[in-house]
Amino acid sequence: MIRVVVGGTFEYLHRGHRELLKKAFDTGDYVFIGITSDEFKDKCRIRFEERKRRVESFVKKFEKEYKIEKIEDRYGPTLDEDFDIIVVSKETRKTAEEINELRRKRGLRPINIVEIPLIFAEDLMPISSRRIRDGEIDEEGRRLKPLIVNVGSENPSKIRAVEKVFSQIFKFNIIVKGVKVDPQVPPQPLEEETIKGAINRAKKALGNGDYGVGIEAGLFWNEEVKEYFDKAFCAIVDEYGHITYGYSGGFVYPPQVIEMVKKGMEVGEAIEILSEIKDIKKKMGAIGFLSKGLIERADFNAQAVLMAMIPRISPDLYF
Repeated sequence: MIRVVVGGTFEYLHRGHRELLKKAFDTGDYVFIGITSDEFKDKCRIRFEERKRRVESFVKKFEKEYKIEKIEDRYGPTLDEDFDIIVVSKETRKTAEEINELRRKRGLRPINIVEIPLIFAEDLMPISSRRIRDGEIDEEGRRLKPLIVNVGSENPSKIRAVEKVFSQIFKFNIIVKGVKVDPQVPPQPLEEETIKGAINRAKKALGNGDYGVGIEAGLFWNEEVKEYFDKAFCAIVDEYGHITYGYSGGFVYPPQVIEMVKKGMEVGEAIEILSEIKDIKKKMGAIGFLSKGLIERADFNAQAVLMAMIPRISPDLYF
């Protein structure tokens, strides 16, 4: 008989909890389910008996032997009893590793750890009881509140880029706001400074939002062709602190622009002189002027934003 142990608060029997329990029953012949007491988890809004009832109602359908007990700490009976497998989520894996370390010290064999993938809500962040309790999502992961996306810039083209990409991905209410921040990089960033600037913008913009987005354009040297390429780099951080990254395509500036930049001028200033268009970087941008309107700066920045969202669009392959 394969004995499996699984534990948690199970405050809301959300989709992540159901996957955790399903994995436990798929893996073993007998499942011990530990549910934290009301005293141990004092932030829990639902009393133990109700949580137990919900869990029991769900697991009965598996038609396997199980036991549900109240536990008063993170370890439950795992430090004394023998189990073959412990089923955990990414967030609780550390506790399982602690259990095995304590078991080794007691001369007991370790329990095999089986980790289920993260289960994501429709806003592409993990489902959790805390988020359900705060009214962000429901138990199925559907978004209940508007998604707040803070962009680390007041530049209209960057804000439009984020609005464009996020509205393509999410089909619920989104609020995109520009936030003035200091990226802590030179006005004309080069190479790694561009990446650093985007990350700083994203982190500083996040605040109480769901996502913070940083976009920084800079020059990247290509040794093979001996040219500087202008690329937009995007960093996106969520409320969990996860960061994803993406580049736009790259293009080469006219030689006179590069010469002006080497003398200490920003690309935007150089293009403004060349184009005779005031505040061009807040309008079509250099890419709009040089491409004769075939691509504007907002679309150029949107490339980087979309690339940075790819790991979030396919989270099962990245997280």
